[in-house]
Amino acid sequence: MTKLYNEEMHVIASKSVHNLKELDGKTISVDLPNGGTFITALTVFERLGMKPNVVYIEQRIALEKLKRGEIDAVIVVGGKPYKSVSGFKDDRYHLVTVNYDKPLQGDYLPATLTAADYPNLISKDEQTVDTIAVPAVLAGYNWAPNTDRYRKLTQFVDALFTKFPTFQNPPFHPKWTEVSLAAPLAGWTRFPAAQQWLDSHGVQPMVRSRFDESLKQNPAADNVKSEADREALFKQFQAWQADHGAQDTSNARAQLRNDQKLR
Repeated sequence: MTKLYNEEMHVIASKSVHNLKELDGKTISVDLPNGGTFITALTVFERLGMKPNVVYIEQRIALEKLKRGEIDAVIVVGGKPYKSVSGFKDDRYHLVTVNYDKPLQGDYLPATLTAADYPNLISKDEQTVDTIAVPAVLAGYNWAPNTDRYRKLTQFVDALFTKFPTFQNPPFHPKWTEVSLAAPLAGWTRFPAAQQWLDSHGVQPMVRSRFDESLKQNPAADNVKSEADREALFKQFQAWQADHGAQDTSNARAQLRNDQKLR
């Protein structure tokens, strides 16, 4: 139906730990089985060749066990600022860096956590912590047209999309401001009623079009030699858009120049 916001990986551990890879072989809680945190954490461990001692503990209990020294780290995957992470206060612990290594670049986005997001876990001196994010998606079963369940999904889409601007204002979570209803998702076909709503209201996937326009007008485009490089740069652009919200085209071009210099 639509791509939603990005959910960041939060790794909470002792201040003696600076990078996720330093937790290899350590005891890490990844929440309860089959949830988003569980799936993302185990996938990341596999991609990075890590073999920690994984335990499956509900987040609130896991954070208490961390304070008591019974486990070495807690992983939480959720949109920042995430309530249980914001409420965790213990000067011995902080948020750990997750590098955007090549094995993670196919399915994840680069992301940043800031002291403004988590003053309890990121010091003013440190300011930011790099991590990764996983896109959240709103999907439904592909019911046959002219069925009652298809009709109900159509009503749901119409209600959600029509009222969507309300969700992008307080008191709703700031993550809603990241959502672009028309953003495409590679490998997925949009629910027909959702596409019809977008077409009838003239809603276009602005992030991709902004990226294409910015890249076309940027000298850095000459250095983008392959489709893989283009997609990697687009993911960085998406992550920057998520962190900074709607920006004008000149600022977007400046960010693309900076990203390209780092490649």
